[in-house]
Amino acid sequence: MQEGLISALRNGAQGSTIYDRLFRVGKISPFLYGFDASVKKCVPLITMLLVALAVPAWALDCVLLQSSPLKPYEEARQGFEKVWLAQPSATGPKSISGNTVTQILLSEQQTTSGFSLKKQLQNARLVVAIGDQAVEFVKDLREVPVVYLLAPSAAFLPKNFIGIEMRIQPSRQMAAINKALPKVRSIGVLYNPGQSGQWVQEALLSPVASVQTLLFKKFDSQTSLPGALQEMAGAVDAYWLLPDPQLTAPQVLGSLLEFSMKHRIPIISFSEKYLAPGAAMAVTFDTVDMGAQAAELGARIARDGLSGDIPPLTPPRKVRVVANPTVLERLGVPYAPKGIDATYIPEGGR
Repeated sequence: MQEGLISALRNGAQGSTIYDRLFRVGKISPFLYGFDASVKKCVPLITMLLVALAVPAWALDCVLLQSSPLKPYEEARQGFEKVWLAQPSATGPKSISGNTVTQILLSEQQTTSGFSLKKQLQNARLVVAIGDQAVEFVKDLREVPVVYLLAPSAAFLPKNFIGIEMRIQPSRQMAAINKALPKVRSIGVLYNPGQSGQWVQEALLSPVASVQTLLFKKFDSQTSLPGALQEMAGAVDAYWLLPDPQLTAPQVLGSLLEFSMKHRIPIISFSEKYLAPGAAMAVTFDTVDMGAQAAELGARIARDGLSGDIPPLTPPRKVRVVANPTVLERLGVPYAPKGIDATYIPEGGR
């Protein structure tokens, strides 16, 4: 449900080739000067031999394929590496040898690589794919276990793929809101049935002790936004912004922020990016812990293999709450520091 992060994860990047990392022609070619034509004819064979000899160096226990240097991907990688490298050596059908991990940044690879990266991945004991592009690249792997995360577009993957879900259950989000904003008793939500209908049903069936009222109002292109918001004025303590393109469109978001300030109703967002324009709080993913969770899943697979009790999708373990204290104080909304994981600091702020 955290569309801000999800939309950011669909971006790409650019870079250089993995072939250059192993065999830079610019460094090899001076060695060839002075050789006669018969020796030069052997160059292709020498090149193939060097590449073939390089294969074992990549046939390591874990290969981590990262789509690009996006901040969420970097955070997940750091979380993964910290936990993976700290895991005790395992024995089993896919045993870990020294808990090594080789990172490959997919955005730095070119389609004209000197050898097939996919073939190198087939020699790994475990592949970890971070981001949609990485998952797309490895989706044809069948024999190697693949753990993937931060890939909102991933779907219809083989049985050897184990993922961390890009979704936080409404009950867990409400529990986080309750802990951070204990005085909030009623929450208003505009929603599009086609986009968020199932989520709304789950939310209604997942009451939290302090949240006594969830006021849902249907919203679509025919809905009068001022009228819908006016019905909420005086009836709710907070407004919950859902990841719906209609509701996050600039004009609609501007009206929501104006409503928030006028009626002193904090906006609880699904993404940190809405804190800058004026949302009071964001309930979102903990990407570092998602990386750590992926490492623990990978270690379990390395120890026990792909047993039937590992579900194909696992929900994220943690929810991250980021507060905008400036907005909360301006609105006069009390908050509990113990329920806040981080605070928003404006660019250039201290």
